[in-house]
Amino acid sequence: MSANPTAARRPYRAPLATLFAAALLATTAGCAGGLDEPERFTGGTSSCAPGTTASSIIQAQCLSCHSTDAKGSAGGGFDLQASGLPGRLYTTNAACNSAPLADSANPSQSFFLKKLTASPGCGSQMPLGGTALNAADTACLTNWLVAGKPSP
Repeated sequence: MSANPTAARRPYRAPLATLFAAALLATTAGCAGGLDEPERFTGGTSSCAPGTTASSIIQAQCLSCHSTDAKGSAGGGFDLQASGLPGRLYTTNAACNSAPLADSANPSQSFFLKKLTASPGCGSQMPLGGTALNAADTACLTNWLVAGKPSP
């Protein structure tokens, strides 16, 4: 006989605990992130230069004028620092021509990206100061914008 008679009636719980742990791991592993981290949507492939992300480009090149602190005083009143990018680009119009900053039908042809070219259509080329973004940074921002396109 067993020294503990209630132990014989208690079901063995290790398989149930293991199953629960596996289910929990399966539901939390591989989270794609949010629109604030669209580079995570690409599955590890990126057009960005090694060590560069769209967020780092925006931080280095744009936030001196387009930040929460500068909102209203510079950058046409557009804040690139607040959460929700790139999704907000699809719902915001440009100050100089009232066109949507991002075109959901053709994101790679968006006004936001045209502002990075020598002939943006209205206003000045971004970033201000005469130093245009290089081709790799422009491609990185293009893929970031396309990856963050809202679902229809």
